[in-house]
Amino acid sequence: MKRSVSLYRVFPLAAVIGLLLSWPAAAAEFNGTVSFSTRQLPSWAEEAWLEYRTERSNNRLKEASDVLGRIQKQALSSGIRNFDLPAGVLVQEGEEAFSKGRMDEAVELGGDAVEWAPDDPNGLFFLAKARFRQHPFSPVPALGTYFHAFSAGVDNFWFMFYMIGRLVLILFAGLLGGFIIFFALLMVRYLPRLVHSLHERLSRVFNSAAVWVLAVSLLLMPLFVGVGGGFVFLSGLCLVWLYMSRSERIVASLFVVTLSLSAFWMPVMLSWFTADQSAELVLLSRVIRGEASATGAARTMEEQGGIDGNWSVLFSLAIQKRWEGKTAEALERYQQLRKLRPDQPGLLNNIGNIYFLMKQYEDAVTYYKQSLAKDPRDAVSHYNLNLVSRELLRFNEAKQELEAAEQIDLPLVQSYHGPGPIDELFSGTTLWKIAFAESPVKEAKSRGLFGNLFMPLSLDASPILLVLFACGVVGLRLVVSRKFTATGCALCGRAICFHCQRRILDIKTCNRCWNGSKNVRRKTDLRQIKIRQRWIHQLARWISVFFPGAGHFYIGWGARGFVFLATFTGLVFTVLFRNRFFQLSGVRGGVLGFGGFLAVLSGLAILYFQVFRDLIRASHEKS
Repeated sequence: MKRSVSLYRVFPLAAVIGLLLSWPAAAAEFNGTVSFSTRQLPSWAEEAWLEYRTERSNNRLKEASDVLGRIQKQALSSGIRNFDLPAGVLVQEGEEAFSKGRMDEAVELGGDAVEWAPDDPNGLFFLAKARFRQHPFSPVPALGTYFHAFSAGVDNFWFMFYMIGRLVLILFAGLLGGFIIFFALLMVRYLPRLVHSLHERLSRVFNSAAVWVLAVSLLLMPLFVGVGGGFVFLSGLCLVWLYMSRSERIVASLFVVTLSLSAFWMPVMLSWFTADQSAELVLLSRVIRGEASATGAARTMEEQGGIDGNWSVLFSLAIQKRWEGKTAEALERYQQLRKLRPDQPGLLNNIGNIYFLMKQYEDAVTYYKQSLAKDPRDAVSHYNLNLVSRELLRFNEAKQELEAAEQIDLPLVQSYHGPGPIDELFSGTTLWKIAFAESPVKEAKSRGLFGNLFMPLSLDASPILLVLFACGVVGLRLVVSRKFTATGCALCGRAICFHCQRRILDIKTCNRCWNGSKNVRRKTDLRQIKIRQRWIHQLARWISVFFPGAGHFYIGWGARGFVFLATFTGLVFTVLFRNRFFQLSGVRGGVLGFGGFLAVLSGLAILYFQVFRDLIRASHEKS
C-alpha cells in the first residue's frame, strides 16, 4: 500500500511546478516587440493615444496623465475596460529601460501600462519585476503587485489558456519522451531473448547472425513496405511482448489503446495550438474583457462578410457598435440576432440598453421586463431597470429594482461605476467551448499528423491499431513456442531458454555461469552467487543516473519507472524549449527566469532522491 501511495508523488508535483513557472512568463524574459495600428482602436481613442504619446515623448508627464484620465473616463462610459495593445507598447519600452538600468523610468512605464490595461497580467508582472529591482530590500510592494498579477491572470481567458496549454504540452512531451525511452529499454533488454528463441527454433536453417538480421528486419519491416513509421513501435512491442513483465505490459497496452483512440483525443489536443488562429474566438475574448482592440477585430470581420448566421460574431459586433456610440447600427445587429435566438435574456437586456441610450425609455422598460420574464434572477436587468425607472422619475420602482439586484448579486452592483446601463456579455465558459469546438482546421491537421505516422490508415480507422497489435501478439505466440521462450540468466542476464538453461540448485543460469559455479551443492555456499546477483541492482543505479526511472524496469517496477521517466523528460523539455514553445499572446517571454530554473532543479533533485530511494530499498529487500 505504501508503494502505491508514493507512485504518483513526483509526477503531479512536477506538473504543478511547471504550471506555477509558466504564470509569470511575460515578465520573466522579454524578447519580442509589440506594434499595432491605431485603426485597431475606437476612433475617439486613436487621437487620444497619439496625444498621450506626444506628451510622454516631450517629457510632459502631467499633461500625459491628464490625457490618460480623460481616456479612462471616456472608456468607462463606452464599456471599455482595457487597452491591451497600448499597454503592451508601454511594457516593451519599460523592458528597454529595465535592461539599461533606468529603474525609475521602468516602474513609471509599468504603472502607466497597468493604468491602460488594469486587467492585463502582463503589465502587472512587469511592474512587480521592476519594483523588486528598484527596491530589492523592500520587496513587499513588489510581492503585492505579483500576487495581484496572479489574480488578474486567473480571470484572463488567454492567460489561463496558454498556461494550461503549456502544462498539457509538458505532460504530453513527458509521456511521449518516457515511452520512447521505455521502448528503447525494451529493445535492449528483450530483443536478444527474441533472437535466442528464434535461433533455437530455426537453428537448422539460420545461424545466429542471420537470426539477428531476421529479428531487426521484422522490427523495421514497416519502413521497408512503405507504411508509417509509427508501426515500428507496434511491431517492436509485438515482438517482445512475451518477455515483458506484467507492469511493462500494462504500460505498453495503455500506449496502444491511447493510439487506437487518436480519433477522439488528437483534435482536442490540437485545440491548444490552433485556438489563437480563430478570429471569432479572439474577437469574443476581447469583447468579454472590454478590450479596445476588439474594435479593429470587429471591423475586419465585418469587412470580410459572411457573418449573418454567426451568433457570437454578430453579438460581438453589436457590442462594438454600442461602444462606438453607433446605436442605430447596434440595434440593427441585435434585431438580426433576435431572428436566431428570440428568447435569449441577455439579448433582450442589451436591446433595452440601446433604447436607453437612444432615450426611448418606455421601450427600454419593455425589453428589460421581457428579459426578467425569461430569467427573474438576472441581476443585470434588475439594475438596468432601476436606471431607466430613475430617468422616468419612478423612484419607488427604481428602489425596488436596485434592492432586487443587490440581493441577487451585490458584488456586481458595488463594482459597477459606469454612467449607463450594463451589457450582458458571454461567460468565460463560452470561450472554452468555442476553443475546443470541432473545426475543419483541427480535423485536417489531425488527419495529416495521424496519416504521417500510420499511413495508410486514416484517423477514423485508428481503432484498427488495437486489432493489428492483438493479432501480432497472437501470431508471435504461435511462432515462438513456450519451450523456446527465452529468459535472462540470473547471474549475467544472458538470454537462455528451457532448452539450454542450467540450474544451480533453484537458480537458472547460462552454461558459462554454470561452469563457474557448478561446485556449489548447498544453500550455505550461495554467498558468492548472491554477490554476483547484485549486478542487476548496480546496473539499475547506473542507468538511473542518466534516465531516472529506467532502472526500475530491471527490478520489476515498470509502471513506477515509467512515471519517473515521464516526469524527467517533461522537466527536461521545459528547460530546453522554454523560449521557443512557451509564449504569451501579445508579449513574448520565456517561461523560466532564474528563479524558475532553480525550481526545475529542485524538481529534478526530488525526482533523483525518490528514484534512488526506491533502488536502495529494492536492493535491501532482495538481500
